[in-house]
Amino acid sequence: MQKQMIEMFEKSTETAMESVRKIGELNQRTFDKMFQQQAELAAFFMDASARSMELMTKAKGYQDLMAGQTALMRECGERGISAVRTSIDFANESSTEYSKLAQESFKVAQEQAAQATSSLQANV
Repeated sequence: MQKQMIEMFEKSTETAMESVRKIGELNQRTFDKMFQQQAELAAFFMDASARSMELMTKAKGYQDLMAGQTALMRECGERGISAVRTSIDFANESSTEYSKLAQESFKVAQEQAAQATSSLQANV
């Protein structure tokens, strides 16, 4: 009986460690995606700032400057909205994966608890 208890404890420890590893990998993938998106967005806004400065020096008058600034602001707005949508998609994907991991872990925990209970009842 003691050997069975030790084996069940080892198995549940291995299962817990596997779950922690999967969560760590999911956290890393999510972080990588979000960081990449933020880096791309930062690069875009740096480029937009440079184009804005260039527009100020090369515009051929007020109307030209305003038309260029309006187009640039529209592009920045569209890029910002796209980034929000992408972030929501990332969050939804991660949420779905976290839910799957939780469901799998709960199922395994139930199975292990049932096994432990039946083992204890058999030895009583």
